[in-house]
Amino acid sequence: MHKFSHFGQRPNGHSLGHCPVPPLMLHNTLTDRQEPFHKEDGKVSMYVCGITPYDYPHVGHGRVYVTFDVLYRLLRFLGYDVTYCRNFTDIDDKLINRAEKELNDPADYLIIANRFIEAFHEDLLSLACLSPAYEPRVTTHIGPIIAFVEGLIAAGKAYATPIGDVYYSIKSFPEYGKLSRRSIADLEAGARVAVREDKHDPLDFALWKSTDVAPGWESPWGFGRPGWHIECSAMAKAYLGETLDIHAGGMDLIFPHHENEVAQSEGLHNKIFARFWMHNAFVRINQEKMSKSLGNFVTLRDLCNRFHPMVIRYYYLIHHYRSPLDFTAEDIEGASKSYQRLCLALEKVPAAMIDEIRNSSDPLLQSMLAALCDDLTIAKFFGLLFESLSELGPNEASVIKGLINEVLGLNLVPLPKAEVVITPEIQQLLDEREAARAAKDWARSDALRDQLKILGVEVQDRKL
Repeated sequence: MHKFSHFGQRPNGHSLGHCPVPPLMLHNTLTDRQEPFHKEDGKVSMYVCGITPYDYPHVGHGRVYVTFDVLYRLLRFLGYDVTYCRNFTDIDDKLINRAEKELNDPADYLIIANRFIEAFHEDLLSLACLSPAYEPRVTTHIGPIIAFVEGLIAAGKAYATPIGDVYYSIKSFPEYGKLSRRSIADLEAGARVAVREDKHDPLDFALWKSTDVAPGWESPWGFGRPGWHIECSAMAKAYLGETLDIHAGGMDLIFPHHENEVAQSEGLHNKIFARFWMHNAFVRINQEKMSKSLGNFVTLRDLCNRFHPMVIRYYYLIHHYRSPLDFTAEDIEGASKSYQRLCLALEKVPAAMIDEIRNSSDPLLQSMLAALCDDLTIAKFFGLLFESLSELGPNEASVIKGLINEVLGLNLVPLPKAEVVITPEIQQLLDEREAARAAKDWARSDALRDQLKILGVEVQDRKL
């Protein structure tokens, strides 16, 4: 049983209507349990780790940003004043290497970054993700990053080497491992990295990396570039302060990235870095985590050429964000039919405005809100709706459609007929599959066939 409490007042003191809702419960990675989320002053700071823009966003990225877009929308619906920050790591070896390969000049890495940041914005817009208040880029925050590193050195948490590298000293932060629940002893036992002469401990991680060639920046330790982990600590502080309410991202970031952020920020400020840590599970293809390095990733734009973006958003949402998501064409087709049924059922009903939704005391709406507030259990939300879909009255249907629009970001417009477009990325997959077949690499050939099937391309093999 859920214990409901009336909105009565927004957290910031403004009237929110009389719709009763349960307390918001969110799973906190730090404690590994669901905990009530509440802020008396009504102001919420939320930081979600962004992308390294060296290629088109893939469906794994889509899951991250759709998930936390819904959280952002829900918090705002509940009356919170949310400051949402999401970064871009626009300096990285992958960017530099791509610039050298494509443009013959590693110094042109920002051309690559700008291209894929624009693509990222286009893809998230198609998925109806709201824009954050801030989207800081590493290259425009080198000053705050250097200042942060200087602070860690002064606090005895980091040290500079004679060649101009700066490392964080793991042993200086006794709580290291608390987010990922790994002990320093266990990490040491598993470490296979030889200790460099200038590094005190194999587990110490880089805050600043020296380099002899551009791109880079001058620093107190010489010419170089920031380490990966320090970027988010510095940018989160710059826009949201020393303690965040929510820090989120994919579960692959828990260790080492987010663990290192905890060590950096708490090591410098001696206060909790984030009250809630939230992470979504992997997207898998053929039971393997999808990633660029494994060569089994599907871009968002290719997928959205095959399926309507609202179907992709709906498909993400009907799978709980903390459960692994196995992408298959059959599942997406099923989600498309389910979503179309919903669109047609509510097509002629106007979506209620937000104040009407907040003032509604409809029992079904309350139950659906309870599912949302139970750690974003959206499958239950839709389960409740589909059970009652044929029995909805016009007023009830109107407030529910408004809630779906407002919080889930689904526009519920009936779907047009989809057509497959052979993009350059799809053509590359076709070419790679032909090469795999020619090399009699049947496992690779089958994996590529499955990727193409997800994108709506059925291949018919000829005899070799």
